[in-house]
Amino acid sequence: MPRIARYVDSVPRTPAIVVLTTILVFVVVAAGCGSSDSTAEPSTTVESTTASPEDSTASTAGKVSANDASIDELTAAFEAAGIANADRWAFEVDEYRPYPDDPTFAKLRDELSKYNPSPETLEAIIATLEP
Repeated sequence: MPRIARYVDSVPRTPAIVVLTTILVFVVVAAGCGSSDSTAEPSTTVESTTASPEDSTASTAGKVSANDASIDELTAAFEAAGIANADRWAFEVDEYRPYPDDPTFAKLRDELSKYNPSPETLEAIIATLEP
């Protein structure tokens, strides 16, 4: 009889282990679902404002050279413009230098389009740069 008693005592523990293991797996999976993809571009909100003639010098003063600015200067300008992942975009701008004297930055637009930035992010980057 002692063998049966041991077997009966161990049966109630098995469902408890299964339940606890299931909960643990659920928690781990749920935590993993909340992580973000580092290659995805987060959305960036850029406010558009109407600049008066007095403000035009202030807006051009925030521009940096696409060809000559350091990565730190590009990053600072992008951060000031409210561009998410400013350091990443500064690296990409630096990587594809030199750029031709083109105010539309066609070459830069082509290169950055490989990373699928939102249209707002791309325009904010271009607006921060000068040829």
